[in-house]
Amino acid sequence: MSDNSSNSTNAPIINKELEKGDDSNVLNPISTSSSVLSSKHLQQIPPETNESSSKGKQSSLTEREIQIEVWSTESKEQQEKSVQTELTENLEAFYKLLENISKSLDELETLINSTSSSSNATTESLADIKSFFNKSVDNVLLNDAWLSKFRKAAALLFDKTSILGKNKGDLLKNFNVDLDREVNRIRTAVEKEKKRAELLKNRSKYVEALDTYKTALQPCRDEMQMMASKHEEMKKNLREYEMIMIQKMPPFQQVYSQQSSIDTEISSLRVNEQLLQQEDQEIDSLRREPSISWSGLIAAFYN
Repeated sequence: MSDNSSNSTNAPIINKELEKGDDSNVLNPISTSSSVLSSKHLQQIPPETNESSSKGKQSSLTEREIQIEVWSTESKEQQEKSVQTELTENLEAFYKLLENISKSLDELETLINSTSSSSNATTESLADIKSFFNKSVDNVLLNDAWLSKFRKAAALLFDKTSILGKNKGDLLKNFNVDLDREVNRIRTAVEKEKKRAELLKNRSKYVEALDTYKTALQPCRDEMQMMASKHEEMKKNLREYEMIMIQKMPPFQQVYSQQSSIDTEISSLRVNEQLLQQEDQEIDSLRREPSISWSGLIAAFYN
């Protein structure tokens, strides 16, 4: 009966002392030599219960110490687990960003190299011949004075078989009959060439913009790859270097945030390339027949 009384008397004193302590006291284990029971507290214990309650007091302190030590260990384990989880997530984000930047950079390099290797504009040239035939079909058909003179000369000559012969006369007649159509084709081709020149100008602008993005991304990827390599070599300083990598990530993320602008430029360049290819095909088609006819006339007059 006296043991129970001693335990009930001393327990509030111990609990009160633990409640008064700061967080560090709660987390740190209490040794058997702890000063939790000060002389002041011992004085508060009735003399008649000191001897009889010593065993119960020691048992209560031991249980409390074990409980506090368990709490401290669990708290430390939870903190370490939380730190490790956050570190793992940040590292995964870092390597994912590196992968995304590498993919974007590879796509830019492929697209720019493909664009740079595309064929430049080509123009056709005709051999010099006498009179109108020493001029290009564009110069003759798009010059009103020369066109009128050519039309009149052709009208006077194409039925003169004694001068030209039947073959030359027929060629000249057919060309003269189709002259308005050929003029329209050449004029359309010239207009399309102007549009084509504008498309080429746009191409240069898009490529320059993409080169700017490439220039910004290249050092980012190089630096991040260097960091990844050092990370493998410096296992003993892993934690410190991983934190450096995470701190470096925001500026890389800022550069990569321009991905939507890159996608817009890529889309615009692709549309421009499609239009340019279409114009090239239409120009070639429009020039084919006038050039063939013109070459036929040249061959006819000099054979």
